[in-house]
Amino acid sequence: MKSLLLAIETRHSKKLSSLIQPINKPTGINEHAEKLVDMLFDNLVQIFPAAKHTVFSNQDDISATKRQWVLAFIENGITSVEQLKAGMSVARQQESDFFPSCGKFISWCREGMMQAMGLPSVCEVMAEMKRYSNMEWRYPSVEAFPWKSAVMYWIVPEARRRMTQYNLSDKEIRESIKKQLIAYYNQIQEGKPIPPIKPLIGQTKRGVSTSELIDKEGKYRLIGEEAIKEIRDKILCKKGNYSHK
Repeated sequence: MKSLLLAIETRHSKKLSSLIQPINKPTGINEHAEKLVDMLFDNLVQIFPAAKHTVFSNQDDISATKRQWVLAFIENGITSVEQLKAGMSVARQQESDFFPSCGKFISWCREGMMQAMGLPSVCEVMAEMKRYSNMEWRYPSVEAFPWKSAVMYWIVPEARRRMTQYNLSDKEIRESIKKQLIAYYNQIQEGKPIPPIKPLIGQTKRGVSTSELIDKEGKYRLIGEEAIKEIRDKILCKKGNYSHK
């Protein structure tokens, strides 16, 4: 402490620099992130050539953009070459020539890593939810349904319940599914596997409905389905006749 006070009083710059460490000294992860961004930009400009006339048209703009990407990578845990490769894989599927924002590319990294881990996309979960809604009645329980993967079992019924209970729009339910997928992605990153399909308390078996008791062989259900099909065909036929008038 006395040495520090003496250095301040005598304005000994070399002594001060040896006693006081810089506050914003770059860490190893910052330097690593900078190298990742430099490598990434060299590749992205080949995929998105329009960047040569926008992001890469001015050296000052390039430096400022790279700094923002470095910060975004550190904040979002994008620190490995594998993550960048996953993002580049999704980037190569894009039809646009325009350079992505750092947030967009980070979402591509997560999407690519999810695919590599075997996690489904939001669209695949939505398709599974539609399949479950159409076929649920055929199975005695949620667990008996032929899920495409364990993660579908954990996401789809809950997403469907929330959609019905809160009257969520398609956009809202997609956002909810996206958050759940990210949560499972982070879980796998931490070394925790997706739990296997298992009965839920209070939801182990669906009770037999009155119609199923009466129509055990399903004959009346088939008659009903044929009647509905006939009515639908008549309606479509009428619409076709009106369109020709």
